[in-house]
Amino acid sequence: MILLTSTSDKIRLTTSGAVTTDVHASFVDYNGTTVTPGRQNTAITTATTTDVVGSPGTSTQRNVKSLHIRNKHATTSQTVTVIHTDGTTACELVSVTLPAGYTLAFDEGAGFRVLDSYGRVQGNT
Repeated sequence: MILLTSTSDKIRLTTSGAVTTDVHASFVDYNGTTVTPGRQNTAITTATTTDVVGSPGTSTQRNVKSLHIRNKHATTSQTVTVIHTDGTTACELVSVTLPAGYTLAFDEGAGFRVLDSYGRVQGNT
């Protein structure tokens, strides 16, 4: 699991090039009494740093259950870096170069894995 426990916590993604990259995140929010599922989809087309999982609300904890980052380009590789920030300190969780069509997948319980264009596990990071 990846926890976001303050209104400053978020997950960011740095991409190395102008390569079409899709990101899907699934999470649950817990405010002490209620569990609320959520998701966020992000399409990235430039070399930039992008918020891919936003901060939870006040008095709410967000548990990121899955995060899938796919290089959609037909021929170009892309280096992606997943960053957890608390608003002050940014920590790189993983950085990998994804060949065209490959996915970096985080799933609770399995951790980070690289999948080829057919969804086959290529390795754990």
